[in-house]
Amino acid sequence: MDERQWYKGDTHLHTTNSDGVLSKGQLVDKCKESGLDFMIITDHNFNSVKASYFDKDMLVIQGQEITGEPGHVNIWGKKVPLEPPYALDTAEDYHKIIDLCKEAGATISLNHPFCSNCPFRLEPEDYPFDCVEVWNTIQHSDNIKNMEWWHNQLLQGKHLPAVGGSDFHRDYGIPFLACPTTYVNAKSKTEKDILEAIREGRSTITNSPKSTTIFLHYGNAEIGDTVKLSENKKLEVRVSKFKKDHTLKVYNNDKVIFETTAKKYTEAYIAELDIEEPGFVRAEITYRFNPIFEKVYAFVERKFLSNRGVKNDAPLGLPDFFWAFTNPIWVEE
Repeated sequence: MDERQWYKGDTHLHTTNSDGVLSKGQLVDKCKESGLDFMIITDHNFNSVKASYFDKDMLVIQGQEITGEPGHVNIWGKKVPLEPPYALDTAEDYHKIIDLCKEAGATISLNHPFCSNCPFRLEPEDYPFDCVEVWNTIQHSDNIKNMEWWHNQLLQGKHLPAVGGSDFHRDYGIPFLACPTTYVNAKSKTEKDILEAIREGRSTITNSPKSTTIFLHYGNAEIGDTVKLSENKKLEVRVSKFKKDHTLKVYNNDKVIFETTAKKYTEAYIAELDIEEPGFVRAEITYRFNPIFEKVYAFVERKFLSNRGVKNDAPLGLPDFFWAFTNPIWVEE
């Protein structure tokens, strides 16, 4: 098995070259301060990074967010082989630009597909996406829709990796950068190896660079691997910084095969489980707000997720949010 290492990054960032408030240099410095290993600058329809480079220890990966009314798509690692302004009005327009990027060797992410304000209005299954941004910016209800859609793709046997991206433009009184953080298990900290590992599903996503992490092992297999089902193997689930009242759930396809809620903060938690069915296994950690903060947060969602169609007198309840989750280990018969 190749020697790999986990690298922390933010896959979705904006500068003053589109609608962010920080220059490229300021954003690089802010990512360094956050403790990240890599970052991908994805300004709207603008190529801020001409080629991936290192700024001291920070890997800055070339990217661009293709942005039109039908939806948003991140292009990583290669220059978009067209010059803006792009025609981005129809499904054919999107096919043209995405296919050209794919031919050029770019890694392509479907961004926040069920965002209330800027969803992907075309058919996602019709495009050659390498991954999907399940977790976009600080946690909110639209990410639950993204998660449910992605989980259904996995149940159909589609090896579609998930990532998280902060979609950082600015802070709003609380830190937005690297919320969430995508950990990538790559052969090296280079553009080629980071993006290859993302395409292979070798990622686990968490709330911030210093927050809870979940890692899976099944024999010698890790997140993103495909392995044979065996009675002689146990699935090992490792959680670091398991917060009080957060709930760990482990899925074997559509079944929750393990669930536990932390009664206190635990620095390192390990569970060993049997896998019953071929398909996939993955894990996530969920949480709920306390009742008072839930009402405040739900009010804010109704204000800013303006296209949800929620009436002002609708209940202010929220679903369980996820604090961390993994890509699957795929299990064959």
